[in-house]
Amino acid sequence: MWIVDIDGTLALRGDRRPYDWNRVGEDTPNPPVVAVVQALLLAGHPVAFVSGRKEQCRRQTEMWLATHVTSLDDTEVWMRRDGDNRPDTIVKREIYTRHFAHRPVAGVIDDRASVTAMWRSLGLTVLQVAEGNY
Repeated sequence: MWIVDIDGTLALRGDRRPYDWNRVGEDTPNPPVVAVVQALLLAGHPVAFVSGRKEQCRRQTEMWLATHVTSLDDTEVWMRRDGDNRPDTIVKREIYTRHFAHRPVAGVIDDRASVTAMWRSLGLTVLQVAEGNY
């Protein structure tokens, strides 16, 4: 299993404000990361998209993934509950504990330094695609 972040990793938001969930469908694909994810899937590695995005934009997010990355038939998408404003490090760690701690995880692809540090603290291999010091 590979865990892949969306915002700032797979999708680049351009002029969209970080919490403007109504515009996530306008994000631009990050070609090198999309290519890596597609190669992982083609090689038979399961992929789970784990995002700090809120559930309210699930439909747009899944449409974006299906258009720019892959059909969602063989993937998982885990997102933050609506109304949950806790830091990504807490939200993603909880998602990991609930859904992945009992499964083998080959690695994580993410951008934010605080989140990659959290993944590493769990003993996971991380491919950090950007500085992500925010």
